[in-house]
Amino acid sequence: MENILASTKLYKNFQVAIPKEIRKEYDFDIDNTVIDWSINKDNEIVLIPRKKITTENILGIVKDKEKWDIDKEVYE
Repeated sequence: MENILASTKLYKNFQVAIPKEIRKEYDFDIDNTVIDWSINKDNEIVLIPRKKITTENILGIVKDKEKWDIDKEVYE
């Protein structure tokens, strides 16, 4: 078993809070962090934090001669 840094409880509607010790260690940004959940080959639950991908992250990746109105494209 790995070294346990902190514990948390399961809240109403199955919500889980990220303990302060973990938030401080990894400097999570509440608006731009997503936690992916998976189960590894040993049947252990693994949580993987990553940055949320926004339109600002992907704009400019693909070069195109045509100018796009991203709001129009998304909502049509």
